[in-house]
Amino acid sequence: MKAVLVGLAVAVLFCATLLFSGSRILVYEVKVNPGDAYGVDGYGDLGKSSQGSLVCRYFTGRSILTRVFWHSPNDSFGKDQCPFILDEST
Repeated sequence: MKAVLVGLAVAVLFCATLLFSGSRILVYEVKVNPGDAYGVDGYGDLGKSSQGSLVCRYFTGRSILTRVFWHSPNDSFGKDQCPFILDEST
């Protein structure tokens, strides 16, 4: 029982830290190539673009947040992968 309470306290502290710090933790990533049909609310069908996209889903401490970035394999005109920690406090 004590281990369960300690685990619960750690989870609550982790969620509260994310919620109040503005940091987000990556939970899911999808690369969308041009021509692929992949719709995202607020962004439309990403496959209609001439450049690849990265769909990144982050845990905020309370819910899941979706961000879309341009994909670039060499990280020059976009991102080669989703950032593991997204800081939205700045």
